[in-house]
Amino acid sequence: MSLVGWRTLYRTVGRGVAHCERCGGDRAIWRRAGRRWMHLLGVPLVPAGAAAEHLACTVCQTCYRVELLAVPTVAQMRAALAAGTKAAVLAVLRAGCAAARPPSPATRRRAVDLIRRSGVAGYGEDSLARDLAAAGDPVARPGSEPGGLVIERLALQLEEHAREWFLASVVQVGLDGGRLGEPERAAVGAIARCLGVSQARASDVIWMAEAAQAG
Repeated sequence: MSLVGWRTLYRTVGRGVAHCERCGGDRAIWRRAGRRWMHLLGVPLVPAGAAAEHLACTVCQTCYRVELLAVPTVAQMRAALAAGTKAAVLAVLRAGCAAARPPSPATRRRAVDLIRRSGVAGYGEDSLARDLAAAGDPVARPGSEPGGLVIERLALQLEEHAREWFLASVVQVGLDGGRLGEPERAAVGAIARCLGVSQARASDVIWMAEAAQAG
């Protein structure tokens, strides 16, 4: 054993939840800060500066950089999908209602089904009716209204093709008689902007959805 040397001592400065790649799921984590010390016979005597902070999984003890906190957990991704889907579907249906085009029974069923499949358990036609009656268009002003923000938050988690798939699923909800009305098209355009999908590509997605419905 060395008489004199250096060692780093860590202490826990915070706790939270993060996605542990080694465990393969969300786990409780410690945020740990350290300081280097000069020691004599194993006894720390003189501090020699701070060490980089890191995260440690409380289950497998794997250490990660603190940047892992910016990666959404599985629970956060599920919540973002549910909130983003609901906001997008309501935007399309409210656009039709504002133009005196209330959703047909088939449209309402598609809307309820998509929102349920996104993770909103227990959502039904009564829930949809209440949401449609609430004031405000959730995507009218992307970046400032809550609906626009939750769709943008969801977009951060989706790859390019997944964003287009998500947009197509919302378009399919609004198809009434096999086509989207102009108000619904405008709402889809706003949703596309929140997703980071170009207007030209959004038009292609609408066309493909309408063609599939017609075929």
